[in-house]
Amino acid sequence: MTAVLEAPPNVSPVIVNDGSGIYYPKFPAGISLQLGALSIVLGLLSAAKAELFDPAATGIVIPVAFSVGSLAIFAGGLLNFRAGIMIAGVIGCLYGAFWLSAGILLQFTAGGLVKAAGAGGFGDAFGTYLFIWGVMSLGLCVPLIWVSKVILTQQALLALVFFALSFGAFASNGTGWNKTGGWLGIIDALLCFYVAITLVTNETAGRTVLPLP
Repeated sequence: MTAVLEAPPNVSPVIVNDGSGIYYPKFPAGISLQLGALSIVLGLLSAAKAELFDPAATGIVIPVAFSVGSLAIFAGGLLNFRAGIMIAGVIGCLYGAFWLSAGILLQFTAGGLVKAAGAGGFGDAFGTYLFIWGVMSLGLCVPLIWVSKVILTQQALLALVFFALSFGAFASNGTGWNKTGGWLGIIDALLCFYVAITLVTNETAGRTVLPLP
């Protein structure tokens, strides 16, 4: 027997099969959270790669990657899964894991890898890692065709950022590629910021205040 129970305030009804079931509180989507967090950590990393501040201070990105990058983006992905938005859940959890792995790699293992394989060997390995993320990012553009032009553009730019930074890691002197990736990342971070603020504003206002093509 299948039935729909009447929900108390602030919870959603669920289908109950054979008399068993449970009420789940309503959850908002986490898209604004994960894109807002991405705009912060990607913007900071991109500013470093574009050399908008002293490259010697690039290490500031690592604690931000551990906190804002991994925790907030991953949490946004979990909220999206709970809200039933598969593509946003996959993207959030994947990139949350990326920032965690990048933080661990750069903070704890990079030094040992450089000693073992040399700077060039580590650059090739790290460049391969970033290139794989570029391919994954490009592949995730396909389902976003049916979501939003702005979000599709943001995702495509993110793929280009990964590719540019991977080429910078491969090159013996990758300053040019790194700066290119930095400026592309700044543009992408601004798009993330716009989408995040737009979704929060429109949801809070209960109407379309800012457009999201």
